[in-house]
Amino acid sequence: MKDDQIQFRILFRSPKYPVIVIAEDDIWPAYNIKELGTVCYISEPTENSDTIKVIDSSGEEFWYLPEQVALTPGFMQRKWTKKNIIELYNQSETAKETNVQYSLTSLSSKRLSTVVADICNLLNQNNDQ
Repeated sequence: MKDDQIQFRILFRSPKYPVIVIAEDDIWPAYNIKELGTVCYISEPTENSDTIKVIDSSGEEFWYLPEQVALTPGFMQRKWTKKNIIELYNQSETAKETNVQYSLTSLSSKRLSTVVADICNLLNQNNDQ
């Protein structure tokens, strides 16, 4: 490892990919540990927070601690629902800029992991443009 590289650490257990990173300016997708480390490191926490929240494909919340450069499972054991994740996306800057909303209909027929993957793909498409 080079001297100027920062070691991104995952404490206790890894998230299930893909994940959604909730930063101050928008939400971002990450498909592996390298992308997650990069997105977390360059992101700023949301207002009134010292952590950056990460939602994995099982709906579990993780917290990135910038001062420790570490990701840890959220201590509150909060599980995100399909509806909460969709609303997060629909209110994001990306959804507003692209004018693409994720439908809240037929949620019972969709798996939570599918919803997270779909939203990550929508976010990724916007980043590629």
